Amino acid sequence: MSLYELTFIVRPDVPTTQVETVLGRVQDFVKKAKGKVNKTEQWGLRTLAYPIKKHTRGYYTYVGLNMDGDAIRDLERQLELSDDVIRYLTVAIDELSKEPTQMMKAKNRAAVEEDFSL
Repeated sequence: MSLYELTFIVRPDVPTTQVETVLGRVQDFVKKAKGKVNKTEQWGLRTLAYPIKKHTRGYYTYVGLNMDGDAIRDLERQLELSDDVIRYLTVAIDELSKEPTQMMKAKNRAAVEEDFSL
């Protein structure tokens, strides 16, 4: 089994509950493939760098996985078939950090700065 980072973007016009449903389907697929979800982060609704399928925003979700390479290909195929997912990226990694990603650190820092600006 290998470690992977999966980041996917869900269409902005779906409710947030649908974003959680997509994440649940990914987690269920990983469990069925005898893999393990080590880490999940929802980065929220963010502006895209360029339009994708006529969308300029999307819900970003990050997942740290430990599973077989063949199962990753099957998971990517399921993401391609999903109408809600507009883009995904899977990267093989050597080690999965226990700390929050840079996106979450920046999000938390912005929230703290906002609290002090009142």
